[in-house]
Amino acid sequence: MTSRRRGRAAALPTALAILLGVAAGMASPEAKSRVVEKIAAVVDNAVILASEVEEKATPMMTEVSRITDTSKRAARAAALRREVLERLIDDELISEQATELRLTVTPEQVDASIAEIKRQNSIDDKQLQDALRGQGMTMAAYRADLKKQLLRFRVINIAVGSKVNISEEDIRGYYNRHYKASGANVQVRASHIFLAIPEGADAGVVAEKQALGRKLVERANGGEDFAKLAREYSDDAATRAEGGDLGLFGKDMLPRAIEDLVFAMNPGEIRGPVRADRGFHVIKLVDRKSTDAKPLAEVEDDIRVQLRQKEMDKQTKAYLADLRKRSLVDVRY
Repeated sequence: MTSRRRGRAAALPTALAILLGVAAGMASPEAKSRVVEKIAAVVDNAVILASEVEEKATPMMTEVSRITDTSKRAARAAALRREVLERLIDDELISEQATELRLTVTPEQVDASIAEIKRQNSIDDKQLQDALRGQGMTMAAYRADLKKQLLRFRVINIAVGSKVNISEEDIRGYYNRHYKASGANVQVRASHIFLAIPEGADAGVVAEKQALGRKLVERANGGEDFAKLAREYSDDAATRAEGGDLGLFGKDMLPRAIEDLVFAMNPGEIRGPVRADRGFHVIKLVDRKSTDAKPLAEVEDDIRVQLRQKEMDKQTKAYLADLRKRSLVDVRY
């Protein structure tokens, strides 16, 4: 097996033979004594190993270890591993697309990206290495991950970015709805706890998630810290570590069901659970800000960026879902 641990079509039989401790139809005594590596998923002709999932999940397990309830801790660890595996599957699908598109990322491009990261964070080489060491990551591993991120960006930009077109009419419409019509620019800051509903879940599982959401609303309204509850229960990997903080945003940035709820709430209010996308959301409105509407010329670029990012996120999800439909993805972990 290659050092990358994911062979292509020609290498797959050999890779599987090694995984199973078999060679030429006969296992040697040494092979029989080996620890058999578990397969987490097969993506077309590539293999993702359980050890890869564990390696990627380890730096994020610190927060999980603080959960005192053993059953909740085990559930959170399992959910985290699944999130990592899903990302690795996406990475493999994108890697295949990069090969088809003949896209590569050079060491010089990785160097340039690292230099930019250091500049933006005002750190030097030693500070970066110390930060990586604190996360249990080597510079080589960091460079490999960064290379994947850059490759992902290039594939998504070609496959999805070309389809995203924000017109002047889109910008003007957004401005008229959210700036001009009300005479003010209304933005809110909110936090949420996301309770994911597994794909194919039956009505019983959905009811359990909804009941948990109601219980969390009761606990938060009863005085428990919302951020702490989010770190313990939320299935949103992007906001969980920050206590569910969604940041400051205007309308048209969230699913309609959540947006309608949030903009009808008062600061400090906690409501839900409301169902949207793939699960239930418990929402806390942290703050609401209203300012006099700025001229379109002053906010046009900001609106374009917001609308483009929203559409890119939507199209990227659809693109990855389509890749999975067209690929052999067998999850075993």
